[in-house]
Amino acid sequence: MKKVIARAPVRADLAGGTLDLWPLYLFHPGARTVNVAISYYAESEVSETGDGAIEIHLTDQQYQQRYASLHELAADPKAALIRRVLEHFHHMNGIRITTRTDAPRGSGLGGSSALTITLVRALTEIAGDPVEGERLVQLVRDLETRLLGVPAGIQDYYPAVFGGLATLHLNPGAVIRHPVSLPVGELAEHMLLHYTGIAHFSGTNNWQLYKRHVDGKKKVMAGFDRIAANAADMEKALESGNMEAAGAALAQEWKNRKALIEGISTPEIDAAIAAGIEAGAWGGKVCGAGGGGCIVFLAPRDKRDAVRRALAAMPGRVLDAVPVAHGLSVERSDSQSAFSFARARRAPRGESLEQLWVYGGSGDYRPYLLAEAIVTHSEPRSGAHLSIMRSYVAPINPADGSVAWQNARPLDPERLDIRAVPDPSHRTSASVSPEMLTQEAAQSEETFRQFLSSTEKLRLFHNAEFGLYSEPQEPRDAFLARCMEEAKRRVEDEAERLEGTFRRRLDQVKERSERDQREIDNDETVPKDMSKDVNVAWGQALYNITSGKPAGVAEAVSQSPREFDYLEKIAMIQKAWDRELEGIREEAMSKANEIEEIVVSPAGKNIEITRYLILWGAGLL
Repeated sequence: MKKVIARAPVRADLAGGTLDLWPLYLFHPGARTVNVAISYYAESEVSETGDGAIEIHLTDQQYQQRYASLHELAADPKAALIRRVLEHFHHMNGIRITTRTDAPRGSGLGGSSALTITLVRALTEIAGDPVEGERLVQLVRDLETRLLGVPAGIQDYYPAVFGGLATLHLNPGAVIRHPVSLPVGELAEHMLLHYTGIAHFSGTNNWQLYKRHVDGKKKVMAGFDRIAANAADMEKALESGNMEAAGAALAQEWKNRKALIEGISTPEIDAAIAAGIEAGAWGGKVCGAGGGGCIVFLAPRDKRDAVRRALAAMPGRVLDAVPVAHGLSVERSDSQSAFSFARARRAPRGESLEQLWVYGGSGDYRPYLLAEAIVTHSEPRSGAHLSIMRSYVAPINPADGSVAWQNARPLDPERLDIRAVPDPSHRTSASVSPEMLTQEAAQSEETFRQFLSSTEKLRLFHNAEFGLYSEPQEPRDAFLARCMEEAKRRVEDEAERLEGTFRRRLDQVKERSERDQREIDNDETVPKDMSKDVNVAWGQALYNITSGKPAGVAEAVSQSPREFDYLEKIAMIQKAWDRELEGIREEAMSKANEIEEIVVSPAGKNIEITRYLILWGAGLL
């Protein structure tokens, strides 16, 4: 029996949306879209059941159903997507389908498209003819169009399949994906996603725009000309690493998109974008077709926290999602060997290797259960995905065959001398028959899964202030060191910003000195020997202030009262610099230490038992 799990990220679109509907982009030469995969995921698990029925479990809707046939499934509107996909696979049955998505429904993040990508990819794997890459994009586009009854764009599929930050150049005869060189980690430092709490339906706005465009409405066509130009500006800005220009392109894209048709914006959207911009964001726009869903913001690093706080006061919530570089992943397991092994466990003693013996030790043989499993941990926000092999041995009560999982211990079977026949020097002690012993042990698989769920936990570390996650199995000290490095980088960035502020303050003192000097030069009552009594090296003073050296720099050994006065003012500026920089440093270091621990327990579906047998040993535990 086969089981396949396909998992893909959803996306945030930054520019050029709706133009990905064929044939709209043909009327706007150079059209492109810009989008990025984010750490919210869609997942489809498809497994063979061996019967003729179809089982579905829509986890997000808490909906579970079993159908005797595809015809029966077709009558259920909740299964419309699955029906369309199964129809394409010529009435595939005898399967169980489980779907999950992290993104809120109607978020405008392309969750349904990513889910269809995973469902089709998993079913093609089960069918023995995997469809991947561009072929997968084209197939899912056509199936979604059939489901929606309106044209489906293509920009949602590429981040799900390929991941990362990229543009799609919508050329006649071919759509070309161009990865953007800007690291997704750098984009994450400037990007925020806010969910308005209002779901949207992308087909409605897109279809209205599509019809008006095809009907030749000049306002709509001119608007899409501007959106195409915005997308080109966005691509250029991201490629050059000019995030302020990217933010300006985002703001302009939203302005042009709002003008296309009523209903793209709402009072809630307008209020959230206004709040974000007032807090320092360069710009914001709705993801997808608008009318609700999520808003993506781009902001300076030092304003990102302020924007987050401003949005926290608005309806909805800021999403804990960041850009990711990875796309679709597929896990496949063939449980045929497991099923054969399960049958062997229940076979009469002596006809199979369901019971093995450990040579060595002293005393009587006692029964133990040796179990091995592949445990997979997944944490969608961080993108962590870790599979590990675990082997445990647990004592079996020889009186009734029950397995004492509470006394289980890790064990490396490779270090044991395990054989198919017992050592004649040991007696075997058990009050129950071998058949009952085997049966009781075989019925404890689910308990073993529960044991692994409670013991095999993945611990990750998260710094919400910096948007950083630890790598799987990265020690806390190593993660803290990374957070400290990020804090130092932010302090350096703030120091650069502060330098401009204090340059202006010093220039003001210098201008006052020069103004006073001109007044003295024009005053004939002032003695000539007092006309040049201020000799401050202003440029050196600024350098000293920003490098931590004593600020006061005079070009003469003796100081006049006026010169002393200006040096006093320079010293006050330096104290202010030191005070502000120290405050920034303390705040950054404090944020670096704000680390929370995330504990991920494996779900039952992520535990694959690979070995399960009775092991007779003398004093294993």
